[in-house]
This record gives sequence, structure tokens and C-alpha cells, in this order.
Amino acid sequence: MNSQKFLQRGLLIWLLLCLLSSVLLYAEQIRRQFWDLDRAFAAAFAEAGAVLTQNESVLPLLNGNEDLAALRKKFPQILDLQKTQGRALDAARVEPVGDAQYWLYNPWRQIRVLIDTQSVIGVRPIFSHLSLDLRGDVSPPPADAFWHWQRQFSQHTQPFILQADARPTWLNVALVPFLLLWLGWAGVIAAGGVILWQRKQRQNADQRARYYQHARLNTLGEITAGIVHEINQPLTAAQTWIQGAQRQLRQDNPEAVSQALGAALVQTQRIGELLTRFREHVTQERVDLGEVDLASCWHQVGNLLEHERTARPIRLTHDFAADARTLCADRLWLEQVLHNILSNAIQAQQERAAGWVHIRSQRSGEFIRIEITDGGPGFTPDALHNAFMPFYSGRQGGIGLGMTLTESLVTRMNGNLALDNAPEGGARVRLQFAYQGSQENG
Repeated sequence: MNSQKFLQRGLLIWLLLCLLSSVLLYAEQIRRQFWDLDRAFAAAFAEAGAVLTQNESVLPLLNGNEDLAALRKKFPQILDLQKTQGRALDAARVEPVGDAQYWLYNPWRQIRVLIDTQSVIGVRPIFSHLSLDLRGDVSPPPADAFWHWQRQFSQHTQPFILQADARPTWLNVALVPFLLLWLGWAGVIAAGGVILWQRKQRQNADQRARYYQHARLNTLGEITAGIVHEINQPLTAAQTWIQGAQRQLRQDNPEAVSQALGAALVQTQRIGELLTRFREHVTQERVDLGEVDLASCWHQVGNLLEHERTARPIRLTHDFAADARTLCADRLWLEQVLHNILSNAIQAQQERAAGWVHIRSQRSGEFIRIEITDGGPGFTPDALHNAFMPFYSGRQGGIGLGMTLTESLVTRMNGNLALDNAPEGGARVRLQFAYQGSQENG
């Protein structure tokens, strides 16, 4: 995963977390509005209940001759005081006057007082509607009410119901918690991203170290095998000549010479055995080839060479056919092959302001054909002729074993490797592997 994609994913995660947590925070602020209103309704109910209790307590103490102005100073909810005549004792104690006032009777003293309900419940603008239902009947909330409260008083003579409606103030929310929330998530994502990025970099560094170690071991095997092959040729010739000399000398019975030549023969044979054993020791064992995802291998190699690519920069593109993404190979060897090819392409374009490497695959019968091209200067005729020769390098300071090792690994995976230049310019490397199935490496 390159740094740009890593930042894009981190930004996407941050946006999702901010969106989700902002929705929850907004819902919590709306919920707090409801509970604030619920406490306000409870306070209004308690205050109104105290006033209604006061009405029931004061009415038996009045005789109808009190000064109304002085009475209203102590009890502002009383608007009028009147005497009645012939009021039955079992008559209704409450008589509504419209929706905002009512008469409260005392039939024993034949008086009544006019009560203002607005003075009872007070003015509370936080509610869109607040009123006393003088009928005392519990009714369903209005259809347009978002929040609705209603509660009946326990007074015997005034069993009214306090009702209230309210709507949330959708835009009246605190913005500071949202900013702190977004900044907090940004800090968490940044810290987590740094930790994950460092872990990924360590994993890539370890993987690259394993690749380089694997390449060195394979290179050592190639060098050792070549050395053994070259040494065995003169040793075999020397052994043949010594055997011939032994036969010639045996005719004259030069006993001492024969013993010396025989001892030399034994030593040369031992040297040959030791070299053969050493070659067998450094040569890798056979492995089973299986189905490998080409796109995954290319993506992994691109990540391993991310530092080299971004320093140039080099743009990687691909075109994997749907039926040409899986091939028969060894994953580690295939990644090593792609690693060597991509590394060479990057180094060939290091003098350019920007470069590119493109890989495409297609299926041809039972084979997968892979073509890797770049925006570099391409292969020189000398490089095309000697590319697979050990210790040949077209780059100053190069060891000259990368393409030799690449050819060896491709061959051992029963594949083919060819080099040329693309018609539009730049180097082109063509690979061919079996489409599917499992087999032993060749």
C-alpha cells in the first residue's frame, strides 16, 4: 500500500467516524433538549399545583366583603370576588369561562372567585403551547405535536390537566463539541495511521530483506554451480592424462612413479567428490509449483519498491485480463522475478524526471503471457546479446547476476523469458508460464 492510498483510506475512515459520531452527538443534544423541557414541565406542574392548592385553602376563609385590590396583591390569580344566592351545596364547584378563566365556588359561604389560568401556570416561552384543560378529560396529543406532555392535578375541586407541546430547536446546538470531536478523531486516526504505517514499513523492510537474502543465496548457488562446472572440466582432463601416464609408465615398471601418480589420482578424485558434494549442497531442492495470483504478486513487489518508485517518481500501471490473473509458479520465485525486472526498469529511468512501468497479461491456450514495458531507453544491442551472461551488466556498478538469476528462476518454474525493445520505445520483458495446475519445478 503506497502512502497516497494510505492517506486516502485514513481520510475516508476519519470522515465516516466523524459522520457517525456527529449524528450520535446531534441526537444526544436533541435528547437533552427534551429532558430540559421535561424538567421545565415538571416545575410548571409543581408551581401550578401549589397555586391550585392555595385557591382551595383561601376560598373557605373569604366572606365576600374583602377588598379585591388588597386581595389581588396577595393572590394575583384572583380576578374577581362575588357573592352568590341560592347556590346548591352539591352544585359544580368549578365553572369555566372560556379557555383561560373559571369561577371557583364556595356554596357554603355563597361566594365565588374568578381565577385566571395564565396566572396559575405562568408564562413559559420554551413551550410552543402550555395550558390548563379545565374539563379534566385526558385527550390524545395533537397531530402536529412533536413532544407532548399532560398530567392531571390531584386537587378535588380543581382536577385540571396541565398540557404542553414543544418542538426541538434543530439549529440550536453547540458547535464546540463537534469541533472537539472531529479534532479528537483526527488525532486518533493520525496516531493509529502512524503506528500502522510504521508496522507496514517494518514488514516491507523485513520482506525486502528476505528477498535480498533469497537473491544472494540464489546468486551464490549460481556462482558456485558455475565454479564447480569450470573446475570439474580441468580436473576431469587431468584425471584422464594421469590415467594415461599411469598406463605408459606401468609398461616399464617405474614403481615409484606409479605410486606417486596413483596418489595424485586419488587426490584429484577426492577433490572432484568434494566439489560435487558442495554443488549438491548449495543447489536448491525441488519445490512444488501451484496456482499464484499474478496481480497480488505485482502489488506486493510494487509496495516493496515504493521508496525507489516515489524517489524518481515512477508510475505503475497494469492491465490484467480476467482469465490471466492466475498462473502456475512458486510465489516467492515469481515475486523475485518481478522484483528484479521492476528494479531494473526503475534504475533505467533514474535520470528522467518521471517514468512509468506497465504490466499486462493475457491467456493464450494453456499458457499465461506476461509483458512488462517501461519508459526507459530500452536495451542496447550488446545488452540484448549478453543479458543472461553471468557478471555482465549494462549499468555502472552492477554485479551482472540479476537477469541470470531471473532466467534461472523462470526456467526452474517451467517458464520462458525473452527480452526486446517495444515498438514505441523502452525495454520489454516477455514471460510465459503455464495457466494452471500443480507440478514440480524443472
